[in-house]
Amino acid sequence: MTAIATIARGDDSRITDRRRVVVKAPDAWASLWAAHVGPAIAPPEIDFATTVVAGAFAGKRPGGYVIEIIGAVAEDGGTRLMVDERAPLSDPAAGSTPATPFHLVALPRVDGEIRWTDAARKHAPAPADPGARIARGAHSRKTATGLRPRTAALLSYLAGPASGLIMLVAEPAQPFVRFHAWQSIIALGAFTIAVAVCYLLALLSLFFSANGLAVMVRVATGVWFALLALWVACLWQAWNGRAWKLPIAGDWAERLATKAASHQPPAASLQPPA
Repeated sequence: MTAIATIARGDDSRITDRRRVVVKAPDAWASLWAAHVGPAIAPPEIDFATTVVAGAFAGKRPGGYVIEIIGAVAEDGGTRLMVDERAPLSDPAAGSTPATPFHLVALPRVDGEIRWTDAARKHAPAPADPGARIARGAHSRKTATGLRPRTAALLSYLAGPASGLIMLVAEPAQPFVRFHAWQSIIALGAFTIAVAVCYLLALLSLFFSANGLAVMVRVATGVWFALLALWVACLWQAWNGRAWKLPIAGDWAERLATKAASHQPPAASLQPPA
């Protein structure tokens, strides 16, 4: 396999027709980038002496549609790039807003022709793996709350398990948001209870041992700092659109999020939905 590196990927390109593009010169790269994002933003710097750029543009598609250059294989006379296109999830809210998905990659410059091959999974149903379904939910344009998925996911952690519960009620179907809401309730809730128990034990130790009080206060403070670090990490991962799973709590949250979404009546997710 030939190494490839993502330059940019998303669902809001200005290129609205289906394209497969290979760029080998700075002028052509500047022209493609201007067509993709507009002339106001300078293109990323590419050393075309050693690198070429390949771009796959899906054109105008339903929200939730995904396109990805999944690999490059050297072959006689050149290189073959493999592109995977996937239709939206079986979630009515995911397909409600049009998108223009794209994927731009850099790969080593080699002699010969660069050819394209569409992966066999094009337009295949959403994968059975619940983790994959949750991760792809981050690319959906809207949710039942009207927020982008990563914004709603971040709000699930903002006030700890309380905000997770609020987002769980507000978002009946979107698996990415529900995953983070459940993880907030389970993980942050467990740490919050642990902090409260430690301080309660510290209070009770007043009646038995001053040393016990000091020890329990230090333990409670340590657990509180661990909770704070976990809270910041969860906020960061949600804001970056990642279905980041914590040990144990993440597995529970994944099962609960996908189970609830799969049993949700379709009409519920058609209300006014990053």
